[in-house]
Amino acid sequence: MQSQPHADARNLRLALLDRFLRGEARVPQMPENAEAIRRLLEDSRTQLEQLSRVINGDPALAAYLMQFAENPLFKTGRPCQHLRDVLGRLGIRNLNNLVLAFSLRNLFTSTEPTLQRVFRNRWKNAQLRAAYSAALCGRCPGIAVEDALLAGLLQDIGSLPLLDEIGRWPDAPREEDELHALCDAISGPIGVILLTSWNQVPAIVDVTRHRDDWQREHAGKADLADLVQVASLLQQPRDEAPLAQLPALRRLFPDADHAALAQQLGEEVPGEAAFWLKLLGGKAS
Repeated sequence: MQSQPHADARNLRLALLDRFLRGEARVPQMPENAEAIRRLLEDSRTQLEQLSRVINGDPALAAYLMQFAENPLFKTGRPCQHLRDVLGRLGIRNLNNLVLAFSLRNLFTSTEPTLQRVFRNRWKNAQLRAAYSAALCGRCPGIAVEDALLAGLLQDIGSLPLLDEIGRWPDAPREEDELHALCDAISGPIGVILLTSWNQVPAIVDVTRHRDDWQREHAGKADLADLVQVASLLQQPRDEAPLAQLPALRRLFPDADHAALAQQLGEEVPGEAAFWLKLLGGKAS
């Protein structure tokens, strides 16, 4: 009889995942601002003035982009006086990623307090993961910081539609620990469905697809999924042993002493991540 709760939890996971695989569960559309700006960026006829008008329609977004444009990694020359200066400085890929990152926080609309608390906790962790990913990115030539930020935010994006769907299942558990366990178990495949529907590039989709595949092996250079896996372990309480043995770390830094590197990263990255966390609007614990 003791195995019954485990069987019930497994059956619930399978039933929920099946709803998404069949296309019966609601998957949110890409945020309206992000979709509108992406369409403009894909049109070679788009002028900076057009982009400025769309972004100025959301003062909070405009302020967010201004803050990013003035950070040391993007800042060159004189301060930006106008929004179109900001857009010119950030560039197309930065702008696309930052607008989507800004818009994600508003996608969860459930009014159920328990589900809201679980989502806020997971969003807070996503912001921290993105901050760690950006800090780590500075040590990994070939991976752009704007990609690292977005990948860190999106790794657990499957939890958003999953928690929304659970709100329609009154008999599903409402204990927060059980809800987190449920998200941990099936956020990955649900995130793949969501990001594929948003036409995200394969490198971003793979970050979600492989979020729990700690022993993942692949040919070629280290990728975004590797970077975010390392960032995820760095977020956790200090224990260098699992990080030193992580295949993703070995791909990112093939020539390093991995035990020494794991200790060094554990000492240096948290402080650097604080800068990025503040830029993302997150708060330190």
